[in-house]
This record gives sequence, structure tokens and C-alpha cells, in this order.
Amino acid sequence: AIPAIFDLAATALCMMGLQYLDVSIYQMLRGSGIIFVALMKQHVMKEHLHKFHWVGVFWNVISVVIVGATALLSTSTSETTDVTPSETFLGVCLMMAGAFVQAVQFVFEEHVMKMDVPAPR
Repeated sequence: AIPAIFDLAATALCMMGLQYLDVSIYQMLRGSGIIFVALMKQHVMKEHLHKFHWVGVFWNVISVVIVGATALLSTSTSETTDVTPSETFLGVCLMMAGAFVQAVQFVFEEHVMKMDVPAPR
């Protein structure tokens, strides 16, 4: 039941953010979940990540920054859209919040799966 609550919250946040973003930006920002999962695995679950993992996380950070900046800059120069730059920023923040909640779900599920619980008889 708990993972379902996380999933519902993440989906709701992402759908609210999607109202202010293009679908292509939405899809690219969903990759930020990798960043949050890596940080939580390192600091919450106390698991060591290798250097090549951090290189991959670094490139994800770069891509999320570029995509987020592109979304913000494209609304400030476009005259064909009804979305203001502040609404686009809100959409990016909602998407990032949704990705964070989904990352919490993934880490929670991994924690539950690693628990040593005997099988029912």
C-alpha cells in the first residue's frame, strides 16, 4: 500500500507539472529520478556507489539542467504559447518533485525487498 501512495503522489505531481511543459521536456525531466535515487542510496541506505555510477549521475545532472534551462528560455522567447516563464518554472519544479517522490518509492521498495522476513507457513 505504501508504494502505491508514493506512486499516486508522484503521478499527481508530474501530471500537474505537465500542464505547463511540453511532453518532450516532461520525458527528459523524468530522468532526474536517477539522480535522486543515487543520492538516497549513498546517504540514506549507506550503499557505496562506484565512480562510474557517479559519472553517469553527473551526466544526468548536466542533461536535466540543460533541459530545464531550455524549457525556461524557450517560453520567454516564444510568442505562440500561453504559458508564462513563471508557470514553466512551476512545471519544472512540480516535475522534479514528482521525480523525487518516485525515487523515494524506488528506494523504499528496495529497502523492503532487502529485509530478512521469513516466508509464511
